[in-house]
Amino acid sequence: MIGPRDEGVIDLQRENSVALFLLHPVYEDKMTKTMTFMTALLAIGLSASCKGARTDRPVATSAGGDTTVSPSGDQAAGQGKSMVRLVNALPANQSIDVSGDDRTLFSSVSYKKVTPYVEVKDNRITFKLFPASKDSSIADNSEMMRDGNRYTIVALPDDKGGASMRILRDEVVPDSGKARVRVINAAPGVKDADVALQGQKDALFSDVDYKSEAGYKDITPTTATVEIRGDNPSTKPILVKNVHFEAGRAYTIVLTGWKTKPVEVITFDDTETGGVAGLSLH
Repeated sequence: MIGPRDEGVIDLQRENSVALFLLHPVYEDKMTKTMTFMTALLAIGLSASCKGARTDRPVATSAGGDTTVSPSGDQAAGQGKSMVRLVNALPANQSIDVSGDDRTLFSSVSYKKVTPYVEVKDNRITFKLFPASKDSSIADNSEMMRDGNRYTIVALPDDKGGASMRILRDEVVPDSGKARVRVINAAPGVKDADVALQGQKDALFSDVDYKSEAGYKDITPTTATVEIRGDNPSTKPILVKNVHFEAGRAYTIVLTGWKTKPVEVITFDDTETGGVAGLSLH
């Protein structure tokens, strides 16, 4: 039996239920808007993080006084392809070949040479390194290649006098108004390299070990000498003088050499087409 007190409780519960029912669309609408906003933020973040890896315009590469142009990442992705190039950082002064994707990709590439990009169709590729015109490979490496992305193969000496390969993803589009820099340590005699611009207090990269790269860093455009120091304080720093870092360009510096030979550098830069002249060394 329901008394007056119980009826009041039931009426109050009904009122609360009606109020909650009426408010539910408001809460649902706010939640929907919040989820939509968060999804949009996530999409923007993913787009920004992938921008440098897959370009929407062709890319011009300057290396060794030559400029080549490769297709946009969007165009390559539309054909189910990625792009790869080769840097010969083997200081034995021998030319090399590299195969992959069921064919020879690069032939007779001389020391310190940077090849143009070539397109490849397979997503899992085993690259093999050969002395030029020889049948027996001296190194190999497998990599998962994502459609539309760019990659650089670095052929470098191992610490036992042989050869090895590193395969690195290229992210060639810096933030707006910035230049982008990376350093690849392919020199067995340089351990834990610190990289800085002369005259600046903070290092660009610290402890870049042999066979490693520290990723990219965006910097304010400037003209500066790049100073590279190993872990031996008695060794003179490696200087890359008067580098003109321009906005919109991604610069790569590769350290190469052998334990008994002086360390050298290989430099090249990339930009989406429509830019101006690239890395200048004087």
